[in-house]
Amino acid sequence: PVAVLVRTEGAPQTVPPLIAFSQVNSSVSVGRAENNQIPLNDKKISKNHALLQLRACKRKGAQDGEVMRRVFIKDSSTFGTFVNGKALKKGEWSILQEGDAIGLRNPHGNPSNGEYRVAYQDAQVLVNGALAR
Repeated sequence: PVAVLVRTEGAPQTVPPLIAFSQVNSSVSVGRAENNQIPLNDKKISKNHALLQLRACKRKGAQDGEVMRRVFIKDSSTFGTFVNGKALKKGEWSILQEGDAIGLRNPHGNPSNGEYRVAYQDAQVLVNGALAR
């Protein structure tokens, strides 16, 4: 995997422990509806809450068109999707950085209340650790 979202300690156990992004699995939908790749049975989660996509983008200030892969998130919920405790603008894509906290429910300004943390550096190590459990 190129990137993973790792469930935080305070997140409900109904939230999957790991969401991995790779060339094969580059787009993930999250929401209450059963047709989402990550269906979450929680009244505070919208039917189609958010979409996450792995994309290639040019590294800022890079020479020779150096490309990196990053996960982008788009909120399509009623109550909001949050990155580091701040609400995303509905319908707009935002890039996720290493260590960002993603909140699917209102964290009331506290990033530690998010359900997931973003990891690029140790993506394979985290997946291997989850599989070993």
